[in-house]
Amino acid sequence: METFLSKHQDTMKRVIKGVNQHENGLRSLSTWWEKIALIGKINSHQVASTILEDMDDTLGQFNKLQGRLIESLVNEHTRKVIQQNVSRSQMAIDVLIRNLFERTADIGFLATDHDVTQFLINTNKTETDREFIEQRLRAYISIYSVYSDALLLAPNGELVFQLSQPTRNGVMSDEMIQQAIKDPTEYVEYFGKTELMGNSQPHLLYANAVVENGNVVGVIVLCFRFNNELEGITNRLLLKNEVDHFFLCDGTGEILRAPSNNKLDEQLKLTLATEPKIVTVNSNSMIEICAKGQAYQDYAGPKNWHIGSLLPIDRINDSDSDTSDATTELSDLTGIISEDLFDIRRQSISINDDLQLIVLNGIITAARKDAVEFMPVLEAIKKIGQDINNVFSDSIESLFSTIVSSQLNSVRLQASLAVDIMDRNLYERANDCRWWAVSSILRKALSATSPDKEIIQQTLATIHSLYTVYHTLYVYDKQGHYVAFSDDQYNDQIGQNIEANSGAEAVFKLTDIYQYTVSPFKEFDCYQGASTYIYNAAIRDMSQMDNIIGGIGIVFDSTVEFKAILIDILPRENGEIKSGAKALFTTEQGTILASSSDEYSIGEVFIPQIDMTELDKEGTIATVTHLNDSPYLIGGAKSSGYREYKRDDGYNNTVIAWVLIPIELMN
Repeated sequence: METFLSKHQDTMKRVIKGVNQHENGLRSLSTWWEKIALIGKINSHQVASTILEDMDDTLGQFNKLQGRLIESLVNEHTRKVIQQNVSRSQMAIDVLIRNLFERTADIGFLATDHDVTQFLINTNKTETDREFIEQRLRAYISIYSVYSDALLLAPNGELVFQLSQPTRNGVMSDEMIQQAIKDPTEYVEYFGKTELMGNSQPHLLYANAVVENGNVVGVIVLCFRFNNELEGITNRLLLKNEVDHFFLCDGTGEILRAPSNNKLDEQLKLTLATEPKIVTVNSNSMIEICAKGQAYQDYAGPKNWHIGSLLPIDRINDSDSDTSDATTELSDLTGIISEDLFDIRRQSISINDDLQLIVLNGIITAARKDAVEFMPVLEAIKKIGQDINNVFSDSIESLFSTIVSSQLNSVRLQASLAVDIMDRNLYERANDCRWWAVSSILRKALSATSPDKEIIQQTLATIHSLYTVYHTLYVYDKQGHYVAFSDDQYNDQIGQNIEANSGAEAVFKLTDIYQYTVSPFKEFDCYQGASTYIYNAAIRDMSQMDNIIGGIGIVFDSTVEFKAILIDILPRENGEIKSGAKALFTTEQGTILASSSDEYSIGEVFIPQIDMTELDKEGTIATVTHLNDSPYLIGGAKSSGYREYKRDDGYNNTVIAWVLIPIELMN
């Protein structure tokens, strides 16, 4: 960063709003001072030369301080822009990697789907069979709306079925199919143009071999809604009035996705260096930065992907944020604002005080020597000194606001990121329970006169082995009794009534096969007495879809998963979480759902003493406040859902993410 600031000081000074105005104002005042002082020297020989020399010296001190001020203005504004873009690029790639991690689990499980397997091994497929598999895969795409298409292929590459084009056929020689068959225990992730999707444009695909009795009987492929997802991630990170300038690139710097409003040379590549730089693109100077994704549960994403920013330098003022709260005490900001800026302000005040003494001394001397012609000179220089001091004061106050607003934007984004990741995570849970509830194996096993508990338990165990975010999974019957769990730890509960408040009771009132229920965040015996969410969906009779014969409950491991989310979004320096930084999830009433710190316990109440108007109106908030008598930056964000989850699926559950950063520890 320091190398960038030193190298591009003049370039950034030209484009940062207000800097030239401050510099020109100070230069004009200095020139006027020199002219007036010259008049004084010419016409006031009776006045002691030391007074004039002291004035010249004072002007010299102001001029030196002016250089420091302008440099600080440029550097701090530039740091704000670069740090914001680095932070947002990092957030974008990390959110994407988390999303794609879920896809790797999806394809592995879908490859074991009973109906998919039976369709592939069926050598005499009828139109009824094709209609059934179309209905089945369409249900999957409807539930998991992150996908746009699904394909089934035979081991020889023959296209057996494609959801978006049911009548399409032919033999596909795509390499990813052979790769999936070669290692049937691993998923295949591919991005680019492919024969599977008609070679029209790049797609992100996930493939997995389908195995029956140890033999590969086919391959299933899912097409991820790549552009749609990237647009949603970056749009959430854009500031007010800002145009999208974020790009996805691979490990070579080749751009894989550019904003729709941004037309670039197809040969352009981003530099993957961590340091910012200025590049010329289409005759425009741009600040380029790049961020590499952090691995999530050992998954690092495809092809060493990065998110980069190409921000035209003539647009760095477009996203200027609001100034900070005017009531914030400067004493509370010592951890945010560099000591150098405080020193500049102190010196400007001190120099002006010295000037007032020099002027006073000149007035006394002029009066003694009856040098009335020198009095207007003194008054003019006194006025110029006050004007210079005002420019310093206004400049530094503006800079303080810039720095504080930058920090507030960062903490606001971190809170938004936390609650966004939570919504995305729980969106998957709502999808999982609904998809598993329509599993033919579970429906058949529970529809039997005597439910096949062994098959149900084995199916749940298989699911649980692929989805580690759950503490346990269970199936219950129409009487509300536990039938089977995914593991042995709750076998003593089998045959007992399901727990109250688990969300199971509402399952039997569901009218749509794609509906689900969620428990309140409560303590449950099937979560070892801790608090969590349980997602439920109805299991329906094989021969009569209107007949609900039970349900599936999936117990989310909230203690582990929520804390991991909160820790992941905390600000870092040199890879380490900033000392004292904390994050929380709470209800609207302030009940703590999760905390990154042992200082706050689940079930306690956290309600910061701040004006919540902005949070209620805009959904986010960021301010400076006191917690335990210490100044903190605090950012909050309300959950707004993800895709249809919490938006138009009937489920309402507002969660607030809070990020707390002690100010005295920030520098």
